[in-house]
Amino acid sequence: MIEHAVGIYIGLLLLACVVAIASKMVTHLPYTIFLTLVGLFIGVLGMGPEIEETGFGHDLIFFVFLPPLLFQGAFHMNLNSLLDQFWPIVCFAVPGVIVSTLLVGGVVGWLGGISSMMVAILFGALISPTDPVSVLSLFKEVGAPEDLKTIVEGESLFNDATGVVLFTILLKALVGGQGFGFGQAVYEFVKVSVGGLLLGAVLGWIVFKIMRHIEDHLLENALCLVLAYGSFWLAEIMHLSGVIGTVMAGLMIGNYGRKLSMSEKTTQTVETFFESIGFLINSLLFILIGLELREVPANIMWMTVFVAIAAMLIARAAVSYSFYWLLNQVGTKRPKKWKHILFWGGLRGSIPIALLLQLPNEGILVTWRPVLLVTGFGCVFFSLVVQGITMGPLMRKLGIDESVSETTAH
Repeated sequence: MIEHAVGIYIGLLLLACVVAIASKMVTHLPYTIFLTLVGLFIGVLGMGPEIEETGFGHDLIFFVFLPPLLFQGAFHMNLNSLLDQFWPIVCFAVPGVIVSTLLVGGVVGWLGGISSMMVAILFGALISPTDPVSVLSLFKEVGAPEDLKTIVEGESLFNDATGVVLFTILLKALVGGQGFGFGQAVYEFVKVSVGGLLLGAVLGWIVFKIMRHIEDHLLENALCLVLAYGSFWLAEIMHLSGVIGTVMAGLMIGNYGRKLSMSEKTTQTVETFFESIGFLINSLLFILIGLELREVPANIMWMTVFVAIAAMLIARAAVSYSFYWLLNQVGTKRPKKWKHILFWGGLRGSIPIALLLQLPNEGILVTWRPVLLVTGFGCVFFSLVVQGITMGPLMRKLGIDESVSETTAH
């Protein structure tokens, strides 16, 4: 019945609003931390409707939830700042995610009890993308340097893309029964990434040109929404990366469109609209993962969760400290304290949750999907709650603020 489905949606959105209100009234911590707790309580206490009743299928999560989140993040990125920090961002977001994927997958497969190494590496791909929302809110409070903000935000934007591309390639190999060779995987990765980037740039440029001849904030906002979804959809049906396509389209509109074709009213409308959509989608993702966790057997391998959390931290430390040292040897010297923030500030959030919900219940994943759901949520829970709460004290102890010299070499 349509009335029942609508009632469920209203209830889920009401719960999201209640959580946000509670987070504002009780503490100044980011509401994503409270959403994680709500997801945990839903899963443990068995509250809420059956996941099938919500109508949220795997494809719906991918095609409806991801594009606005990605577009919003890209829209706010300053392209000049991004280019100034190009090499750190690219290193952390591409080879860094690949290294993290293999390290997490190797440790979880070796010590975590996941006997299929392909499934373990798939888990490494979905848990490697970072979420800067909580960290950036703390950056504003302590007045962190703009370059550090750019690295953290830019890395998150592009490692989302890298992680999703890797996840998609691995998932097709697992569920589709396709052969998986190193050369083929590299070719597929480059093809979908470069193709998605070019497509997103072209579509963003076309919409930008159209918006130059329009002076209507509601119509321009609608065009941005069509661009966010359209670039994702078109890239996917062309077997390219919808994630990278939407990110590139968002960068084009956020930098050229906002500066050269948007009025102040239009900019405020687009920002407010996508922030509202982002809030609702983030809220629903954490509530839905809680509903999924209700179906997980009680005798799940809990040791896998602890091994995965340790593997996530080990991989992040390996990437952060080694890449940061290497970058300081060959390029601009950056403050040595920043590497600690890049390590501990690599929080996991909505993208890993969305990818967990994307896992189909078929093939070899029939066996491992419940394990991956609990393990992935456990990593996100630890990241947002433990790392999120301790980030503020860490930044204050390290003295990360505008007064920190940006030329202090490692």
